[in-house]
Amino acid sequence: MTTATQSETSRNGLLTTFGAMVGLALGPSVIANLTVAAYITPIEKEFGWSRVDVSFAFTIVAYLIVVISPLQGLLVDRFGPRRVVLTSIPLFALSLAALYFTPNNMAVYYLLWALVPIAGIGLWPLGFLQAVTPWFDRKLGLALGCANAGIGVGSTLLPMLVLGPMIAAYGWRSALLTLAVLVLVISWPVVAYCLREPSAQEAAARKASGAGKTFGFSFRQALHEPTFWMLNVGFFLLGITATSLVTQQAPLLRDAGWTAAETAQLQTTFGFGLLFARVLIGFVIDHIFAPRVLTTVSIGGAVACVLYATHPNLGYLSALLIGFLLGAEFDVLAFLIKRYYGNLAYGRIYGVIFGLFYLGSGIGIWGLPKIRELSADHTYHNGLYVATGILLASALVMLFLPKYRFNVGAESAQTAAGGTTAPQRA
Repeated sequence: MTTATQSETSRNGLLTTFGAMVGLALGPSVIANLTVAAYITPIEKEFGWSRVDVSFAFTIVAYLIVVISPLQGLLVDRFGPRRVVLTSIPLFALSLAALYFTPNNMAVYYLLWALVPIAGIGLWPLGFLQAVTPWFDRKLGLALGCANAGIGVGSTLLPMLVLGPMIAAYGWRSALLTLAVLVLVISWPVVAYCLREPSAQEAAARKASGAGKTFGFSFRQALHEPTFWMLNVGFFLLGITATSLVTQQAPLLRDAGWTAAETAQLQTTFGFGLLFARVLIGFVIDHIFAPRVLTTVSIGGAVACVLYATHPNLGYLSALLIGFLLGAEFDVLAFLIKRYYGNLAYGRIYGVIFGLFYLGSGIGIWGLPKIRELSADHTYHNGLYVATGILLASALVMLFLPKYRFNVGAESAQTAAGGTTAPQRA
């Protein structure tokens, strides 16, 4: 590959990473998952519904992600991430705008939220991460971390600059309408300009150098790998706890006596932890065995659960630990799929595991407030202790993951589609 071609490839890789970061910052992972705590209390007050009923909308979102994630993988593998992402952005914006018209009817409320993940089918992390992956190998973890940092940026800035002020001044409906406008006027043009796919010439040059070689397992072959099922179990357990903790950490601290301003600041602290973790962990997994990193942050998440139950005054520390947990999950998943299975069926494998994560999320988002409702003292304590045990179980699963099958440079090796490279730790 010539120097000029390498320079152009580096530029395209950096632009794609930036475009992915912006797209994820204003995508459904942030707006329909990580910042939903901001909507729960205002909706609860306006309609007089219970917290469990309000939160169930986000369980529906999580269950629909389970269904659409494998479909997203198929679409991205077939049509390429750029086309799928750019089609989804305006549809996602329209689905957010539709929530402005939510009536006092629980069935319609659930239906409108159900449209959000469907409309945004191309905007879940896979679409962006698969756009980034072809441009990097040796610095893959860092590149994925920088792209995923968009989720941290969105989780930090949107509550502070948009949701908090808009909800306080104009209500939750106007806040969601504002987000819809931001998706259209910021996300779409930035992603349209920045998100690149290798041209036929670039793909040929990369294949000639070995950098763009398709290698690894087919989806059917991956199904016979023990690591595939270990990752599914581990991420399912993480899903039960991680997203439910994010959606309920503000309400549980309000129950403990925190003010609305303090919980808004806590959401910003969580977002900062998420942002910092995305980049730091992306860098770290290029140098340290990634499952060990995920084990460590899962134990940190378990500590956060105990602190929330016993020392709510340490909520900022707990929020940072949860931020690190969420910040690590999909950096590590995107990285491990390439290291264990190559890139031949990347989208489908990612889609299945991502879907199992959100199957767990749906259970947790509904289950944590339900346990609170059923508890004699109407606190989150019992649910938090259950979450602690689940996070420790997930950490144990990750601890037993084997060495990588495909190390850095596997694209350049003469690797058979079935993956015959000897396993070795990076």
